[in-house]
Amino acid sequence: MSGEAGCLVEEAAYLAVWLIGLFGIVITVCAYVAKVVIDDTTDYDERYVWRRKLPPEAGGKR
Repeated sequence: MSGEAGCLVEEAAYLAVWLIGLFGIVITVCAYVAKVVIDDTTDYDERYVWRRKLPPEAGGKR
């Protein structure tokens, strides 16, 4: 291919690579944020964020 058609194919290839990379980064960040949210517990917040202890009957995930 030569001329304008070859240039369009090259630009489309660059666009595809950039989009794959961008979506890869976004998906990776979303996966890590989801893991943090899923693993978050009230017990952890009470103990390390708010510096107080939960009563024994409130243990575990809520």
